[in-house]
Amino acid sequence: MDKPQKQAHADRLQFIQLLSITDQYWIDMLGNQRFHDLNYYDLFTQMWLRLNGGGCDTFHKSELYQLMPNISQRTAIKYIQIAIDHGLLLEQANPKDLRSRCVTMSADLKQKIERFLDYSISVFQALPPPSPQQEGGKAR
Repeated sequence: MDKPQKQAHADRLQFIQLLSITDQYWIDMLGNQRFHDLNYYDLFTQMWLRLNGGGCDTFHKSELYQLMPNISQRTAIKYIQIAIDHGLLLEQANPKDLRSRCVTMSADLKQKIERFLDYSISVFQALPPPSPQQEGGKAR
């Protein structure tokens, strides 16, 4: 990874504020402080990416554990069950193999993720463009 260009203190502060605003929107949108966890962010956004990348809309429950790489499988199982219990994820028997379970993202969660993405994009697009000094590669 390349060393990033040094940024102005005011830009760093603004960036932190924007992250805080989008974090709060995530909590407000999901309606439960419990889901203010980066592991849920990983799970939900990775599911959304796969759903919108042309893949199918159903996941084997065991596939979902891999979408939460920063926690153990045992903890991921608990997190996924909590999301199912709150109706964010929907679980059903796998018609091809009754020994396994399939999980889909609820339509409500999909809409909330898309609303969060739209909001976050609009917040970060509101940032002023880089100054000519930054574009020229000179640190401020």
